[in-house]
Amino acid sequence: MDDHAHRSPIEAQVAAIAARIAGEAEAEGGRLALGSLVTLLGARAHMLVILVLSGLNMIPGPPGYGGTIGFAIIAVAIAMLIDRPLRVSGWIGRRRISSGFVARMFERLTLVARLIGRFSRPRLGLLAGDGARRFLALFIIAVSLPMVLPIPFINAVPNVGIAVICVSRINRDGLGVVIGMAIACLGLALAGGAIWGVLHLVQMLMAG
Repeated sequence: MDDHAHRSPIEAQVAAIAARIAGEAEAEGGRLALGSLVTLLGARAHMLVILVLSGLNMIPGPPGYGGTIGFAIIAVAIAMLIDRPLRVSGWIGRRRISSGFVARMFERLTLVARLIGRFSRPRLGLLAGDGARRFLALFIIAVSLPMVLPIPFINAVPNVGIAVICVSRINRDGLGVVIGMAIACLGLALAGGAIWGVLHLVQMLMAG
């Protein structure tokens, strides 16, 4: 039997997006601009765009890469907060990512979608419906703020939490949203510890 028949709705959606983005990246010479990525995903697909950006930020990149994606997530979350169509322009929109990054990102997103799709179902709709949009946007902004700092290895866990929130909200699964928030808060605590450690080290070096 065809494996496609066993895909959950979120898995099928991620696979379709991956195919569209891979085609666009090839058309742009193997490097896709973030502005083009947002256009492909849709001007009103705030959670879907944040999901893709969080997948990108789970992958180590060159200096400034994590901060750029962090700024992009915050920009999309602000648009979600004020209910505006998406438009990523300026230096963030022009920043390009390689097709290799995109492929690795979708491997991770497919895994997350597969795991969540097995257990996720519509429930606790108050936490995943339209009424929760502004609260979730504010939460994502708060979690993403530390990601703009140039400190290695602080992005992975918060972005897993954000990805779980996005997939769960797309599936209207309020319990999954709560689990994603707990993972993101754990990541935020770890990021806070890393930032404190860097500041403490700088203080010691300056004192010495």
